[in-house]
Formats: sequence, C-alpha cells, structure tokens
Amino acid sequence: MTMLESAKQGLDEKQKKIIQALSKRDLKKKLENFVLVEEEKARREEIVSGYPYWLIIDPVNFCNLKCPFCPTGQERGSRKRAILSFDNFRKIIDEIGPYLIHIDFCNWGEPFLNRQLPEMIKYAERHYVDTKVDTNLNLLTEEDAEKIVLSGLDKIIVSIDGITPETYSRYRVGGDFDKVMENLGILVKKKKELKKATPYITWQFLVFRHNEHEVEEAKKIGCDLGVDHVGITKAFIGEKDWIPLNEELSNYRQEGLGSGYTSDGLKKPQGTMCNWPWEAITMNPNGSVSPCCSVEDEKDDFGNIFQQPFREVWNNEKYRMARRYIKDNATQVTGENICVNCGHSGMINIDILSCHSLF
Repeated sequence: MTMLESAKQGLDEKQKKIIQALSKRDLKKKLENFVLVEEEKARREEIVSGYPYWLIIDPVNFCNLKCPFCPTGQERGSRKRAILSFDNFRKIIDEIGPYLIHIDFCNWGEPFLNRQLPEMIKYAERHYVDTKVDTNLNLLTEEDAEKIVLSGLDKIIVSIDGITPETYSRYRVGGDFDKVMENLGILVKKKKELKKATPYITWQFLVFRHNEHEVEEAKKIGCDLGVDHVGITKAFIGEKDWIPLNEELSNYRQEGLGSGYTSDGLKKPQGTMCNWPWEAITMNPNGSVSPCCSVEDEKDDFGNIFQQPFREVWNNEKYRMARRYIKDNATQVTGENICVNCGHSGMINIDILSCHSLF
C-alpha cells in the first residue's frame, strides 16, 4: 500500500483532496507533513512532530489607515512597530518552508509598507508555497504592480468596502476610494500586459449596515473592472449599530440570543474545534509567535523564533496547554493562556481548500 492509499483511510473528503493535490505535484515532504499533522490533530496530541503547514506572517505590523475596529488602526499600542527584514524572513522559510503549503503575507499591518515584499514572495515560491497578500491597495504604484505580478504571487485580496467614497471611507478611515479603484485597475491591466494567470485578484467587500445595500452593485462593478472574484465577507464587529440588518450578510443575530449564539449574538459553529495549534501559526515581524491570527496583544504570544529554535517554541508549555485545553474541552485546564476560555474557538479555522495554486 502506498503512502497516499494509506493516508486516505479515515480522512475526510477535504483532506483527501489536499493529499491528491500534493501528490500530483510530487511535493513529498509537504505531503508527509500534512498527513502527520492531520493524524496528530485527530489524536489531539499535546507534543507534536509535524510542522504547521499554514503560516500567517506580517511584513509590517502598522498601517496607513485608521479603521475603527482594528487595533492597529486605532493605535492601541498592542504591539511595538516593526518591519520584517528579508534576512529574517529567509531564516524562517529555510526552516519551515519545505513543510508549508500556504503563506498569508498580512495580519495587523499593510504589507505594501514593506518594500521587500516582492522579494519575500519570490523566495517563498522557491519552496512551492501557495502565497496570498491582503491589502488596502492605497499605496500601489505601477512599478509595484509589475513587481507583484512578476513575483509569482498566487492571490491578492483587496479590501474595498463600498462603491462610493462616502461608504468606503466610513470604515477605511484615511483611505482614498478613487485612488484604490485606480490602483485596482492598474493591477488588473498589468497582469494582462504581462500575460500572467496570477495573482488571482479578489475584491473583498466587508459588509456593515451602512454598505449592505451596495453588495450586488459591487459585484457588477468588480466584474466590469476585470477582477477574478468579488468576495462578500461577514465582519466581526465591535458595535451593534454596525451589524447588517440582513442576517444572511452577518455573523450576528439581530434580536435575541437563542441556542447557537454567544452572549453578544455572535453565531457559533456547531461541533467545531480549533485547529490552529496543530495546523497553523502566526508570526510577527519581530519574531514573536501568536497562536492564531486574532491575538491582539504581544503579551499573549507564545514565544519568539528569533530568540529560540522554532521546534522549542512549537512545543513549549504555552502551546502544550493550548492543545490540552482543546483536547479536554476546557474542563480540566486552567492557567494564563490566551487560548483558555477563548470565545471564538473554531470560528476562524483556516480553509486549506482556498490555496489557489493547488487546484
């Protein structure tokens, strides 16, 4: 029995699809690691041998906008400003790149503020890693557009939450709607000029109450502009007045809580555990490691990969406690750990089927 045939036993359709994709591309090391991680996750192993196959890494952790629900935009001081150097990025990728399936180049900051972003993407592509950038696209130049297309980037998500300057700027405070739309056109044009199939360009429309009436028109405008996809995204919102009235466009319930909702009306996934401590990792530009993409404060991080070997961080007591917490359903684990009593457990798991270059 081959490894592929053995791995397929007991795995779900999503896992089988990933295994088939990795096998087809002959990415043996990534395939072996993926299977190992899935097996260790299924057993809820506390100490793991597998490497994370999904990386979120911030080229910078600051931004040019002042979005009202973002700790970076509101300058809450959660993290000290930092820029990831190419040399430090290379050290990270040299160690875990052979096992990675995907990299997100963004978390708390605007990635185009790091001028070495295209070089980082190129380096990651050498390890056959699916790559994605999320951006507000206010800072793009035509030269940047050419570099990003030629870098081999697989997917770019552009955040534009409105079809007029008024609705756009309600959330993207400090952004220039007309400039962003111009830049999006430049990116689409440059991709065509260079005759490249990538990056796959998604216009992401984050839905709030003030812009929910523009959703269908945004889809039409995006199609006319030539983007590959317009993604309508439900927002996690801190204020009730911003929650869309249409519950189909919302993560929240308007009236009453009922079963399946948190105390603030947030919809809860049914029977879903958090997969982050086995599958994925978030790295900040100063080397600090967060257990998932939603950890706002550096004091809640789990270690620093510029100060100690990655394997030591990946299996330190904080990670082991997080895995115990998930395994024991929060009944027998206490301690100072951001994962303990997490209210969003299972809500923000990664979607590995979104890896554009695999399919």
